[in-house]
Amino acid sequence: MASDAQWQAPSNPCEAAGLLAEPHADPVGAVGTGAAPAFGASCRSLFSIDFDRWIFINHGAFGGVLRCAALEAEAWRRRCEAQPLLFLDRELFPQLVRVMRELAAFVGCEARDLALLPNATTGLNTVIQSLRGRVGPGDALFSLDIGYGSVKKMLGVVAEQTGAEHVELAVRLPLSRPEELVEQVSAAMPPNARFAVFDAVTSNTAIVLPIGQLVELCHSRGVEVLVDGAHALGMLPLDLQQLGADYFVANCHKWLCAPRGSAFLHVQRRHQPHVRPLVTSHGHGSGFVSEFIWDGCRDYAPLLGVSAALRAWRTLGPQRVRAHQRQLLAAATDALMLAWGTGLLVPLSMCGSMALVELPPGCLAASRGQSTDSRSSQAKQGAEAAAATSADAKFVQDMLHHNHAVESPVKCIGGQLYVRISVHIYNELADYERLAAAVLRIAAQQEEEPGAS
Repeated sequence: MASDAQWQAPSNPCEAAGLLAEPHADPVGAVGTGAAPAFGASCRSLFSIDFDRWIFINHGAFGGVLRCAALEAEAWRRRCEAQPLLFLDRELFPQLVRVMRELAAFVGCEARDLALLPNATTGLNTVIQSLRGRVGPGDALFSLDIGYGSVKKMLGVVAEQTGAEHVELAVRLPLSRPEELVEQVSAAMPPNARFAVFDAVTSNTAIVLPIGQLVELCHSRGVEVLVDGAHALGMLPLDLQQLGADYFVANCHKWLCAPRGSAFLHVQRRHQPHVRPLVTSHGHGSGFVSEFIWDGCRDYAPLLGVSAALRAWRTLGPQRVRAHQRQLLAAATDALMLAWGTGLLVPLSMCGSMALVELPPGCLAASRGQSTDSRSSQAKQGAEAAAATSADAKFVQDMLHHNHAVESPVKCIGGQLYVRISVHIYNELADYERLAAAVLRIAAQQEEEPGAS
């Protein structure tokens, strides 16, 4: 079905039944019927996030599911339970292939080269585990220290299993232009490298990597490339055929706002014979799509709910969304830097919908000034220890969360504290002004640590 040009996709009964309507939230209906709402506060009813209670500027962590996508996924669950055999035996596979085709069109690839998965972690493990039997002693697996933490562990496990070496580049930060990173990778990649992993957008540092240039560099040296695109789908324009990466993994639940439990893996056709799912099931030996489409009886509704998210994006307009995100990110970072007298980790030209803004020095002083039991040993060392630690970052993040209802992660990069802000269609400048004021209160030590008596 996925590769048959003559195959006609079935209709979507959960869309046709009008189950996207939400009586108390008109914008949900608007997205379902083709009218694009204005961005900012008017888009908040498209989500289930409690915006009355929280300043939510951490979409990059686990995303936020569109109501229409959650409703459609739930409709599929009800349909399954109404007649499980009819749904699982007769309807599920054609509907999954329909979603694969819709998603493939959105990311610029053929559906036959795409597998639907529950999360990016599964896709990353699938590809990295496929290296067993293809690499061994004398081979190197290459990655960056700014890459996602669990991927480093995946590479370490396979290196231990195969005898290959895991080589990790310590990226010199800050960066002023993408070419600096390409130059560092070019100089550090060993001649025996066989496989490399790069993030499309780094999680901790929120840097959009020059993936096209990195893929070209690696292929010029005969190195396969896996792109961890967990943050890419919905943040960046994607054309996977043009990019040409050997393997590409992305979550649908983050920036695309599809139900959690939805992701995809794209594999170039020449590699598909050696990429097998982690779970062997009935499709084994029947080709790439058949091997991945069914891994046992479970809830496939999140994958089917991707359709609703894609329809919403077509209504909202991907270019329009990205333009809003970039404009608001620029305004937000300007406001924060002005309020705190600090700067960015990297230029905005290297950011997508997230950025790291350095916190004012008072935040570190506030953290070191606490004398609770949990920090007594650190406090006794004195505030002269200038380099911040992850404990200091946690202190500030907890203060923001508990004292100010601001949800935004704080990172420790190179001994400095940064806040990572995210921008999505429901955010507006006032959210970041609230963050600025909260940080200034923390830096001024005008309040107690949560839980302190």
